[in-house]
Amino acid sequence: MDEEASVADVVVDVNGAPITIGSNVRYINTDTIGEITEIKTDDEGTWALLDTTELYYRVDTLQITDKKASAGKEYAISEEEMKERIKRQAEDAQSTTLEEVFQATGGG
Repeated sequence: MDEEASVADVVVDVNGAPITIGSNVRYINTDTIGEITEIKTDDEGTWALLDTTELYYRVDTLQITDKKASAGKEYAISEEEMKERIKRQAEDAQSTTLEEVFQATGGG
């Protein structure tokens, strides 16, 4: 039976600080940081949904923090660019001789 935590329910973190939707929290087991987007209660406890992982965490494993999750840099590459990179790597590998790979340097 999932149900939204009502306003009358006081939801607190591991230290007893109140948690609400929009709170920035840290998951104490992995230091994951995120903003709470949903709070719900079921037979196993009260859970908060973090925006950064899209996972629910028990509120007693969360800690209010001033830190905000940093936005990761997205890097997209087109299929054509990927094919070109693979082609160049294959050409580079074919142009390398065994002598170049196993070239001994130094005295001896």
